[in-house]
Amino acid sequence: MDPIIYEYIKKDHLILDIGCGFGKVSLQLAFQGFYVEGIDINEAGILAAQESARKLNLDDKAHFRVGDATDLPYIEDKFDIVIMHGLLTIIVDKSDRNKIIQEAYRVLKPEGHLYIVDFGQTWHSDIYRERYLKDFPLTKEEGSFLVYNKDTGEKEYIAHHYTEKELIFLLVNNGFKIDSFETKEFVSRSGNKVNGFVIISKI
Repeated sequence: MDPIIYEYIKKDHLILDIGCGFGKVSLQLAFQGFYVEGIDINEAGILAAQESARKLNLDDKAHFRVGDATDLPYIEDKFDIVIMHGLLTIIVDKSDRNKIIQEAYRVLKPEGHLYIVDFGQTWHSDIYRERYLKDFPLTKEEGSFLVYNKDTGEKEYIAHHYTEKELIFLLVNNGFKIDSFETKEFVSRSGNKVNGFVIISKI
């Protein structure tokens, strides 16, 4: 978690972690005393997150459920903070990207904030430049590339690295105002240095 998030969340806030995976970020926040709902389309991830919450005695603070980020099972104006930590990079369909941001807007309270951490295009890296160019005939989108299983070598999914312009347009076009936009350098799961962004948006 980037430290900037703590400038926006309060102990009585209700936080939604969209694309929570195995619950790492949600559980970190719950351990710090915050109330978190985690949602992910991957049932195995949700089951693992629920088990971790039980083992850590955090199931009064962190709740997890299976669900689709493009059609959230929540009423309007429910959450104070919505988190997307590395979610958008695996959303290939542009219409789905818009739906996800629209859903985040819908479930946020009028004074709520959307916190996004995601990867940026890294053309100065020989590794990523080669992948962008090699996979473009298949992905048809600049900054996208194939991700392969390390053990089997089989294709797992397409990932997309964003430009600053892409993310700002995605947010502003769906009703958000940019409150904070920071450029960072992250290390990927493969150990490669990659550009990234930490964004706080508000309604």
